[in-house]
Amino acid sequence: MRDDRLPIHLKLIYGLGDHSVNVALVALTMIFPFYLTDVVEMRIGLAGLVPLVGRSADALSDVLMGRLSDRTTWRAGRRRPYLLIGAFPFALSFAAIWAAPEISDPTLEFAYYVGLYVLISVSMTVVAVPYQALLPELTDDYDERTSLATFRSVSSLLGTLLTLVAFKPLVDWMGGTPQAWATGGALLAGWILWPWLPIWWVTYERPRAAVRFELSARESLVLVFRHRSFRRLLALFALGRIAIDLPLALFLHYFTYVIGRPEHFVPTMFTFLAATVFAMPFWLGFARGRDKATIYVYACIGWVMAFAALLLLQPGWPLGWTLAVCGLAGAGYAAADMMPWSMVADVADEDELVSGERREGVFVGIFTFLRKLSGAVGVALAFAVLDRAGFEPGVENSQTVVWSLRALVSVVPIAFILLSVVAARGYQLGHDRHREILDELDRRRDGEAAD
Repeated sequence: MRDDRLPIHLKLIYGLGDHSVNVALVALTMIFPFYLTDVVEMRIGLAGLVPLVGRSADALSDVLMGRLSDRTTWRAGRRRPYLLIGAFPFALSFAAIWAAPEISDPTLEFAYYVGLYVLISVSMTVVAVPYQALLPELTDDYDERTSLATFRSVSSLLGTLLTLVAFKPLVDWMGGTPQAWATGGALLAGWILWPWLPIWWVTYERPRAAVRFELSARESLVLVFRHRSFRRLLALFALGRIAIDLPLALFLHYFTYVIGRPEHFVPTMFTFLAATVFAMPFWLGFARGRDKATIYVYACIGWVMAFAALLLLQPGWPLGWTLAVCGLAGAGYAAADMMPWSMVADVADEDELVSGERREGVFVGIFTFLRKLSGAVGVALAFAVLDRAGFEPGVENSQTVVWSLRALVSVVPIAFILLSVVAARGYQLGHDRHREILDELDRRRDGEAAD
């Protein structure tokens, strides 16, 4: 029997990669839209288009990076060298977007922020895609992959917490001026940069006897999208990410303009994230030996209940009610966040059984693109609705705007969660099927090694 258990220190350090990536994504998804509307004073409809255009321009880089890392033959490995190549440009471009000069022309201003957003997205791709593709390299074990994904998710959520607790409060403490935003962005960029060297140091890649590349990039992508398990996984992941990224992009506006208590934003998000972190050991234990798609569906139940409660939240209600609702949402989100990343590694194994190729990079590249695009789509849709409703920053808005905000942080996410559950119910790559796949791959590799 194989012993594929990984040491704790490797899991802890590996998780730092998603910590770094999530610090950037949270800042760009939850704080940057507010920065554009209330600091730069960009029209809200245009502000919503900045991440959408920026990430759409980056659409091909994720898939191409995945393909490139699959085919790289450097002595140091297929994936690991890119962690060092992309880390500095990633941090530098992130710092630059918070230090943009004042631009009087709205068109030039829009183009400037879109250009920087593209640079961030592309450089993030260079590190994030090979990093995520390392997960199936580190272990073949079905449950151990869930454990590794759990460490990644916890570290990711701690990055979220750090960004929310430290970034804007620090900027406000420094006076909230453009210089304060530039300084805060530079400090956060430094935090984004530091994890990549230790990750490169402790991770490794195992040789794969079955690896071959007989298909072109186009042929490879066509076969990937024909993969039934992967199509189901893409659907549940994309729908689930929109369900969380859309309300997260609006929570600062929600507490400011609906609840009238912007000071509730930080403790609420802290509770959400704390509940997520504390719930993950429960989900990890509960998931051992069970199908991952089933765990995902269970987690969505609490998620839906929490968003339904947000529709009813009133300005005069005690903070404790808000914290309880967000705690419930966090507990459900814990499994919804970690399970898909573990499942994509299993899909790569099933694909190898069919194609004979190891294409983790392609699968993860598509996943990473969807992760970035979902937040952008959520922000663009939400801000377009608010623009149409007549939203104005810094003033008391109409009831149309208030109820639009309520629906966008409750009803709309619920709809996306339910659609995600439908997709999950059709996913058939469970625990037993994955065990059969690994056994067959072992027999194939042993036969090729003997030849």
